[in-house]
Amino acid sequence: MNVNCVKCGEEIHPLRVKALPNTKVCVNCSTTGTYRAITTVNGEGDHTWNDIQLMTSEEYESYQRSESPKKGKKIKFNSLDIEDDDRNLQGPFIIKEEE
Repeated sequence: MNVNCVKCGEEIHPLRVKALPNTKVCVNCSTTGTYRAITTVNGEGDHTWNDIQLMTSEEYESYQRSESPKKGKKIKFNSLDIEDDDRNLQGPFIIKEEE
């Protein structure tokens, strides 16, 4: 079954339709931006673990600027304000420079 993009009218690639059955736009017309990832080390002592943090391009650029050795600041990931029952080890997180 061919599905056409509602913005440009071009056919949406069949693999995109398979992955996202409800998609209405092609990749070129999509407003969803790319995401970047960084690895983090969390915890202390014997209770440390590695994790991957996904972020938008804007968040990643902010992170890169903050990691500059000239600034000498560390990055801290703080959990967003959500109910304790909804919180998990995966996030959500915001990037914040330590003062």
